[in-house]
Amino acid sequence: MKIRIANWKVKTLNSKIEKINPAPQYQRTSVWSETKKKLLIDSMLRGYDLPKFYLRATPNDPLYEYEVTDGQQRIRAITEFMSEDRDEKYHLDSTIINGVNTNNLDYANLGELKDSFDNYELNIAIIDETTPEEIRSLFARLQMGAQLNQVELRHALASNIGSAIFSVVENHPFFANCKIPNIRFKHQDYLDHVMTIVYNLGKTDVKAKNIEKLYKDLADATGDIFQDYIRKTNTVLDWMNDLNNLQKGIFKNKWTFVDTFWLLYAKFDQIKEIENEKFVEQLKLFEQRRLTNHRNPTDLINDPASTAYDKDLYDYIIAFKYSGNLSSNLEIRNKVFRNKFINNGIYLK
Repeated sequence: MKIRIANWKVKTLNSKIEKINPAPQYQRTSVWSETKKKLLIDSMLRGYDLPKFYLRATPNDPLYEYEVTDGQQRIRAITEFMSEDRDEKYHLDSTIINGVNTNNLDYANLGELKDSFDNYELNIAIIDETTPEEIRSLFARLQMGAQLNQVELRHALASNIGSAIFSVVENHPFFANCKIPNIRFKHQDYLDHVMTIVYNLGKTDVKAKNIEKLYKDLADATGDIFQDYIRKTNTVLDWMNDLNNLQKGIFKNKWTFVDTFWLLYAKFDQIKEIENEKFVEQLKLFEQRRLTNHRNPTDLINDPASTAYDKDLYDYIIAFKYSGNLSSNLEIRNKVFRNKFINNGIYLK
């Protein structure tokens, strides 16, 4: 790895932005609030120094000359402020900078502040002759002082199974249609959970350390090791996409997604076709009753003679509310789903 230092003016960065990959796989999505973006621009207009930006040179990439290794959120804040796109650009709050009131100013209307902003110098570290593993390691080290969540830290690991999971998330239509907000790699987090379950046959907890272990254990694995898992995963997501199309957002809750996925995956070889409408109606009813009884689940088991009696739902709620990521609770919930969706023949044809 070689690092060379360059000084780019803001206008230089903006002119090169189409040649900079803002979101390589290890990077997180945009998470800065507009308030934080405005504070960055305010600091630049006042001439305050910014931390160094890290860009990796990518001479073999036909689309980009660089990719962002560190400084992604700051680059987004700068280029969105300078953007002509109404949906991206934002306006500054009221303050006095060099005698100018910045109230509601956008980039185009900075007036006498515009020249100093355009020529503000950014300290750029350009990384040459490096491997993906070195870049991921550098990214993780640079983020040690940042508040990355567990899935973002996993995302920064060099792992073949991680890349395979990311590819499914990026390309399968379920994730485009599911209405699960993909904030801070939530789509990948959901799939990380189920891949950890299926790889361990449901016999392990799905805590952060267990999911990270999957990433590390299969970091160098060749495709033939996990391709059958990925093939079945894509098929299960096909089924779930059909269900979701009947009731958009039905899998927004993480454990509803996990439990449905694991039910279908575990019974993969027995499923010829799913009665989608019956399945969705049953799942909607189940979710309604779960939410209704979530606060006081004991109401479900007080009177065995009552029509409201439902020991399965009681067991599910307890295994859902408390330490839902334990393998013992996953098994309880899977047993309940088998009773609700298989033993009564609701989805098998």
